[in-house]
Amino acid sequence: MVRLSDERRYEVPVVVVCPEFTPEQAREWIAAGEAPELTRAKQVEFVDIDSGHWPMFTKPAELARLLGAMAAGH
Repeated sequence: MVRLSDERRYEVPVVVVCPEFTPEQAREWIAAGEAPELTRAKQVEFVDIDSGHWPMFTKPAELARLLGAMAAGH
């Protein structure tokens, strides 16, 4: 079992890739407490890729561009 205890983890920017759900749905789930770690993250961005469950297979180039752009921006 992994136990996260370092509070600095909440300072790490987070990107939620939304392949089969919308950013609005993800925000609602987080607000409802379904992703407790994300409720405490200081910087959370949402990116909609609309690719289905496995974007690495259905839209690999788009996913790679998206992740590369996010990494370059941080």
